[in-house]
Amino acid sequence: MPHFFIKQENISGNKIIITEKSDLNHIINVLRYKKRDKLVLKGPDNYVYEVTIKFISEDSIECEVNECYLSDKTLAINISLAQSILKSPKQDLLIQKATELGVKEIIPFTSRNTVVKIVSERDMSRKVQKWQKIVYESAKQCQRGDLASVEAIIDFDGLLDLDRFDLKVLCSEKQGEVSIKQFLQENKRNICSNSNILLIIGPEGGWDDREMNSFKEAGIVPLTLGKLVYRAETAAVAALSHIVYEYEL
Repeated sequence: MPHFFIKQENISGNKIIITEKSDLNHIINVLRYKKRDKLVLKGPDNYVYEVTIKFISEDSIECEVNECYLSDKTLAINISLAQSILKSPKQDLLIQKATELGVKEIIPFTSRNTVVKIVSERDMSRKVQKWQKIVYESAKQCQRGDLASVEAIIDFDGLLDLDRFDLKVLCSEKQGEVSIKQFLQENKRNICSNSNILLIIGPEGGWDDREMNSFKEAGIVPLTLGKLVYRAETAAVAALSHIVYEYEL
């Protein structure tokens, strides 16, 4: 059964109003759902609502809640992916796969070797909006109980200033001497439900030596994914898989 996400303001007691234009088009014109058909809606805080359509208009669908419960399709840990922006369609693919792997937050950033250039605030805003839409569609397809957020694009200094994490995992094709597997296992005792983990993946052109020195000065250890050298988008998927395998409770 198709899944759609709703906001808190769309919920009123036993009634839910769907107003998102893309969802209305999907439900009415693609799925051709009608009155008395059933839907599954995902709300804030991982709540799932099984509903029946009561009324359809051009700009809204009114639904009645039949059942409400917490979704189990979410990770116990909170993984944030900080990714130096890649060229499309690599960036789009990475966001899609990160969503499927349960990432809670995507933090795009620019570094010295980032190929993509941000030309204006408008350009930045449009990119973030596009990536958030990809998150939405991917979350629907894999039936996630929650939506990942795409944060505003930051620079390298902003990346170093991120300090709300229990563990930072930095992947490097250059200077990584400790394997990600060893690092995650050694820190496993410090990880519990709702721990906040930051995974940092560099640009297509690799990390600049000055950036690596800045990481080391900040106490962030560069890690290796093994003997093979991966593309940036592949490295992110491989590292996320390691984290989920080691830490998912």
